[in-house]
Amino acid sequence: MLKKQQRKIGLLNRAKIMERIVLGQDVDELMKSFSAPQLQELRSFLLDEVVYLSREMDETPRTVSAIKEMFEPIPNYYYRQDCREPLEACYNETCLASNPGCFSRKMHGQIAVLLKLLHQYLQNQENGE
Repeated sequence: MLKKQQRKIGLLNRAKIMERIVLGQDVDELMKSFSAPQLQELRSFLLDEVVYLSREMDETPRTVSAIKEMFEPIPNYYYRQDCREPLEACYNETCLASNPGCFSRKMHGQIAVLLKLLHQYLQNQENGE
């Protein structure tokens, strides 16, 4: 019997991720087991966390679009991958099903940016800023 692939990362994995971030630990090992859709969900969750912390801590809160501007530009990523999908598939993330490996690499890059931001907010919190 094949194990059904988990569709959602779930509350427990979200808590584990946040615990590791707060403790300054690496999250890569935990993310290795995530499917492409789960990485997409994790990216969205972390983006929401950055937006929340920005609202709480920044004089001028960051917008979702401002945060996404920190991600590698989609055309740069797309051409670097020598992808056979249409560029639009990379923009609207419809390549998730047809090319999950490439999509997962894209998510890892975006998650890395969000993790860096989260670490900055948490360091500022610890330093009382």
